[in-house]
Amino acid sequence: MITEVFNLKKNTRKGKTILPGTKSNRCPYCGGAIELRSADGIYKKKRSGTMLYTCTNYPKCDAYVRVLPGTKTPIGSLANGDLRALRREAHQRFDRLHLSGLMSRKDAYEWLSEILQAPMSHTHIGYLGEYYCKQVIEESTRMMENWRKGQSGWYRQRVQQASGGEIYAVK
Repeated sequence: MITEVFNLKKNTRKGKTILPGTKSNRCPYCGGAIELRSADGIYKKKRSGTMLYTCTNYPKCDAYVRVLPGTKTPIGSLANGDLRALRREAHQRFDRLHLSGLMSRKDAYEWLSEILQAPMSHTHIGYLGEYYCKQVIEESTRMMENWRKGQSGWYRQRVQQASGGEIYAVK
């Protein structure tokens, strides 16, 4: 179960903001300090005004996380290149579930919530670690394969519940 707090926390003693996934605004990979900086020189695509929290040891340590435009709120937790790649793949595999028509976006997030054994408010791939990303990739792939074979039991059960017992044909 995911237990990480996904909102910025205020350290009431020192008045500092602590990033999700860190205990004292130190990089979980190398122990370096974390700073808010422009994405210039990091993102290949020019995204004017994009800000990131990065490890001060960047580029030696490539841990960073983007912030919501116009805020200091991170979109996920600090991640190195390997974890960012896993998160991208997990998101691509997960998005296929609702983009394919297998289920609605809402149903896909309910399914993800069940897979992660976490409340819907905590089902954000940007906060997942390596283990949970691999689970999302594996389970999403399995769900798509089963759907293609006509054996998507979870979705059939959800449709049956929603329709009061009647099962509609699934693509």
